[in-house]
Amino acid sequence: MTPNGTRGQGLALFQDGFCLCLVAFGLWLAPAIGLAQNDEPHPLASPDGRIQVSIHFPPADSIGRPRWSAKFRGKPLLSDCRLGLQTLDAGDVVAGLRLLHERDRSVEQTIRVWFGKTDQAQDRFRESRFELETVEHRRVDLVFRCYNDCVALRYELPGETGRPIVITNETTSFVVEGNPMAYAQYLENYTTSHEHNVTPARARDLRPGELLDTPLTFVWEDGTCAAITEGALRHYAGMSLRRAAGAADRADLVCQLTPRPDGTKVVGQLPLQTPWRVLLVGDRPGALLESGTLYCLNEPSVINDVSWIKPGKITFSWWNGDVYDGKRDLPILSFAMAKKYIDFCVRTGIPTHSLTSDEKTVSPWYFQSTLGVAPGPDTDVTRPRADFDLAAIREYANSNHVRLWTWVHQGALRGRVEEAFSAFEKLGWSGMMVDFFDHDDQESVEHAEAILQAAARHHIMIHFHGIWKPTGWQRTYPNLMNHEGALNLEYLKWSDRCTPEHNLMMAFTRLIAGPMDYHLGGFRAVTRAEFQPHNIAPNVLGTRCHQLGLYVCYDNPNPMVADYPTAYEGQPGFEFLQLVPTWWDETRVLVGKIGEVLVTARRKDKTWYLGGISAGQPREMNLPLAFLDSGPYTIKVWKDAPDADSQPNHLATETINLSSTDSFRIHFSLDGGFVAQLIPIP
Repeated sequence: MTPNGTRGQGLALFQDGFCLCLVAFGLWLAPAIGLAQNDEPHPLASPDGRIQVSIHFPPADSIGRPRWSAKFRGKPLLSDCRLGLQTLDAGDVVAGLRLLHERDRSVEQTIRVWFGKTDQAQDRFRESRFELETVEHRRVDLVFRCYNDCVALRYELPGETGRPIVITNETTSFVVEGNPMAYAQYLENYTTSHEHNVTPARARDLRPGELLDTPLTFVWEDGTCAAITEGALRHYAGMSLRRAAGAADRADLVCQLTPRPDGTKVVGQLPLQTPWRVLLVGDRPGALLESGTLYCLNEPSVINDVSWIKPGKITFSWWNGDVYDGKRDLPILSFAMAKKYIDFCVRTGIPTHSLTSDEKTVSPWYFQSTLGVAPGPDTDVTRPRADFDLAAIREYANSNHVRLWTWVHQGALRGRVEEAFSAFEKLGWSGMMVDFFDHDDQESVEHAEAILQAAARHHIMIHFHGIWKPTGWQRTYPNLMNHEGALNLEYLKWSDRCTPEHNLMMAFTRLIAGPMDYHLGGFRAVTRAEFQPHNIAPNVLGTRCHQLGLYVCYDNPNPMVADYPTAYEGQPGFEFLQLVPTWWDETRVLVGKIGEVLVTARRKDKTWYLGGISAGQPREMNLPLAFLDSGPYTIKVWKDAPDADSQPNHLATETINLSSTDSFRIHFSLDGGFVAQLIPIP
């Protein structure tokens, strides 16, 4: 790929976590002297050839910047995209660069995935590393990778180890070709929980000057899909996008780094790597949900023994208003109420009970004299509050083999992360939700990673809430179960914003980035005309089968069972909620129309599970079962009842025998759904 290069091929075995992977690699070495720079593109293609990238460098005597373009099956997706990285002491280090070397390689390896949508990911890519030099003779490396479903690029700044570096801005851009439909979440500012509705618009109609969250998904007229996001966000500021003002005939989206209080973006030391800037690509929306590339772009697990990480379903009484049977009687943190919930877990096989805060008094489980969830000057997360007999609850839970989970405000951990998690381990917490980040500046990103590291040392699993989208950290820290970063079913406690259409928008935007905590499990569905928000015993929109379908359609290894116990026991469909797995060996998206319908098939061992959710008018669907192995299967189906349009909690079940040569016909009611379990017949 470079003039006068040489090629070598080899075979290596390596260990990624506990998974032995086979790597076939090729290396093309450029000459060890400066390369000529002209208008000739430097091409890079995916292993299957469907994605083609062109990188252009300006003439050596100019002050221009490198630019790049991307095509999919010959169709231009991005064109003339700019690169830019500004530092305090050197300005734009990408301007006026001289190309020293181009080093290309090809990698193919299989990576073990812990607790995800598949049990392995194919880390297969071609890479071009451009070693560049500024006019001040400083090194900058530009790295492009091309997977079969992704283009990823990042900047690497080598140099004297420990030398300080301040990044004042990054102006990487994505110039979208054509006028595809865009599915945008507009951010009010950089201080955000990343919980917004999706606004569909043509790319050229995206509002200039406003912040856009990622993933930002595009769909062209021919069905080609792409999503812009980032991978491996570490020691750096989070990225949003902003459409540049100017040309009306294209959407020019420029990287926006969340600033630090002093206005700079990143303060660090050399060597420094930026996160990956990612364009996920597919020939249909479902392909973006099947991708494992973001996981691959992260470093291998730093946890050698993952045997203590035990995901599974979890109660979450905060959502239901801290009640057991629909009305408030016992305090949620009392031993008597905890015992009732733990007994419910034992009866139903739910492995974990959460004890978070007192919704009635709006105060957390740990000591602080001020009311509310925000920490005060005397907040002490290492000390349970006086009226919370955690020791007795822990003893009862342990005796019944039920794990305990809790909640903590991220601000209460600042300055004492290690001390706090050492105490949490002694208190008996198996996991916790860390909430209210509401910012993705560099300091917040580093704080979140410090929490994961301390939690791993003390064998505690983590949910992040009020936080940015995932960037693949689950590979490096398998104790990270999921992120929130989505307007989700909690909003039904005070609004009607989380509609079935919204659920299907989230599936093809936020969910593309990785596991999504969504406050699942509402079992009291009402029609849109009947809906009223309630803080205690909230209702949900979409049929009961729609709510069941979310457990299959959404990636989430540690999902909530968030309604109150008597809303579940004896209710049709709860048996599926009890038996459905929470992480998978294989995932296939069978049908995907953004905002309309999603049908997902997932395999655990030899058993398959189907989940479907839809929005709007009833529909009929015929689903080929060609993804199954040969031979007959027994299929148990939970589907909308004939009267579910007006009685959305009504469902019907049936059991049929089919094989891979058959099709499966299903009816969706108004805002409906379905689930099915497919067991091979011996």
